[in-house]
Amino acid sequence: MEDYIVSARKYRPATFQSVVGQTALTATLKNAISTGKLANAYLFCGPRGVGKTTCARIFAKTINCEHPGPDGEACGQCESCRSFNEELRSYNVFELDAASNNSVEDIRNLTEQVRIPPMNGKYKVYVIDEVHMLSSAAFNAFLKTLEEPPKYAI
Repeated sequence: MEDYIVSARKYRPATFQSVVGQTALTATLKNAISTGKLANAYLFCGPRGVGKTTCARIFAKTINCEHPGPDGEACGQCESCRSFNEELRSYNVFELDAASNNSVEDIRNLTEQVRIPPMNGKYKVYVIDEVHMLSSAAFNAFLKTLEEPPKYAI
C-alpha cells in the first residue's frame, strides 16, 4: 500500500507560476530575488488556504537555487532544488509548526540552529507556520534572532 498524502500536499504548487490567485505576491517575491534585495524576514498573512506556506516554501527553494531561470523560477535540476523536492534531504529549509512547538525550549533549539551557516546554497530559510501560536515567552526569546539574524538566515 502506498503512503497516503493529503491532497493539499500532493497537489501543492511547486513554482511561482503554478500559484493561482497570488500574482501580486509572486511578482513581488520574484522581483526581490532577481534584484538580490532580500529582506531578513517576510510575513505572509491572510485567511486560511490562500497559499501562505506554499509561497514561503517556493521562495525558500528559489533563493537557494544554483541556476535560477530568467523568469525568476527555480531550475528544479540543481542539487539544492533536488534536495528540497525530496523534503527530507534539504538542510537549508526548516519548517516549524509553532502551534505544536510553542515553548521557549523549542525557540532556543531554533536559535541554536540559526548560528550554523548553510551547508550548501546561500541561505538557511526558516518557515515558521502559525507563529501567532507562540507563547509570549517563546516570542520574546525569538526576538533577538528575528531582529538581528546572521546574513545567511531568512
